Amino acid sequence: MSTAIELLKQGRREEMWRKYCGFLELSLDEFMDIQGRLLMEQVSLLSRCELGRRLFGDLVPASPEEFREIVPLTTYDTYRPFLENRAAQPGWLPSETSLWARTSGRSSEYTCKWSPYSRAMVGKIGEFAVASFILASCSGHGDIRLDPGDVCLYTLAPAPYFTGAAVARGLQEQLQMKFIPPLEAGDRMEFEQRIREGFRLALTTGIDFFYGLSSVLRAIAEQFQQGSGTFKFSPDMLNPGLLYRVANGLARSKISRRGMLPRDLWKIKGIVAGGMDTSFYSAAIEAAWGRKPLEGYGGTELGGVALQAWNYKGMSFLPDCNFLEFIAESDFYLSQEDPAYQPGTYTLADVQPGVCELVITNFHGGVFTRYRTGDLIEIVALRDDELGTATPQMKFHARADGVLDVGGFTRLTEKSIFQAIVDTCLPYVDWTARKEYVNGKPRLHIYLELSLDSSNGNVKHAIHDRLAEQDPGYAELESMLGIDPLMVTVLPRGAFVQYREERKAAGAELAHLKPPRMNAPDAMIQRLLRR
Repeated sequence: MSTAIELLKQGRREEMWRKYCGFLELSLDEFMDIQGRLLMEQVSLLSRCELGRRLFGDLVPASPEEFREIVPLTTYDTYRPFLENRAAQPGWLPSETSLWARTSGRSSEYTCKWSPYSRAMVGKIGEFAVASFILASCSGHGDIRLDPGDVCLYTLAPAPYFTGAAVARGLQEQLQMKFIPPLEAGDRMEFEQRIREGFRLALTTGIDFFYGLSSVLRAIAEQFQQGSGTFKFSPDMLNPGLLYRVANGLARSKISRRGMLPRDLWKIKGIVAGGMDTSFYSAAIEAAWGRKPLEGYGGTELGGVALQAWNYKGMSFLPDCNFLEFIAESDFYLSQEDPAYQPGTYTLADVQPGVCELVITNFHGGVFTRYRTGDLIEIVALRDDELGTATPQMKFHARADGVLDVGGFTRLTEKSIFQAIVDTCLPYVDWTARKEYVNGKPRLHIYLELSLDSSNGNVKHAIHDRLAEQDPGYAELESMLGIDPLMVTVLPRGAFVQYREERKAAGAELAHLKPPRMNAPDAMIQRLLRR
């Protein structure tokens, strides 16, 4: 089967659209037919390995319906004996492992989670990444703006993390993009060094696509706006291409009578951004870089799951990476309270708008089967008439371990707290939040670092009002129970930077250089407070 770069070089752009973005044009029945066919192919692979025999018992499912009846829901503990130490014996797994990818290891239960990828799965991840680049740069159906030799500034975590091990490699195989810095060299660099080197190279090569964290784009934009987006030249940087780019950028900014912005230096075709904060930074990124960031949803155990399209609204599910099931929000919380409770599931054909937990079964020889992801997603619509897409639309809601239940009246997610902080317009650097008890009563405690001085009382009042406006349950904690639900501690200036430097000096991995936004343990909070 032809790769994306082969289709591009041969001018077969219509065929390329159908291959990578055709999922947008499926009817719901067509989507479910693909799901059912690939699920039974996966069942066949599982039935021939030790993992499948343990999952199926004595009866191999003969249909998707029987599969959902026979096979139990699973968690990572189910797979630990097979995946720990990446030493699965021959015959244990449903396919030969092409590469191993790992999670960040921020879970309180596991140091990290390892996921084996078959050759076919790596190919599907590459297709997912190509689709994201097409949709990030197009203006409608059939519009492909990718070209051979496109340059991608890549700022996500390196191998063996999922983004570097699977996404970047799959994308390179499919599209042969020019990554800056090159993947092999970038994997050997510290994160900050990789960002600096990427932008240094970009002054000469240009940037066609950005694939990385929205927070990086926001930080670079802020440096420009604060007047620190200047360049220190070294002899090896003095070449005609670089000088021409900077001169043009300065001219554009002067014509517009403002300081220079990234969009003055680079005309970017598309931005694919990750991170919980992408939706909050979207407007600022577009103003500074000239393109809105496109959001996608996937993960180490999941591969690719869903993508936004050119209207930047809900995400459409992919039919050929995982079999999709959903647990109702009420059942999800019942199972949190009672681990013995076994919730039911429904398929994409039966979803209704609302929040639910995603359950996935890998296709193409993956291992995770009826796997509870711990991700809460929201079905925001059953179709998108603007796109002409007839399948349900989703957005990410919260991680199961990123929900704070306060007094039983409200469940606050990272997104809802983030939104409240953003809506105050406070000049914040970063924050973390957790539930604490004061005199036996639950409180939401936000630890916030500001970039400008402000009184603790004013900060608390501003955040409290925003939370009460967006969440009636939160407001009722005070009005009905007499609980003052919020505590805010303004951290010393530089607290997060010092925390990061201390962790870096201690040899911590990239994913552990920042405290989690939700439910940080006591030791992390104490480190932030002691600056």
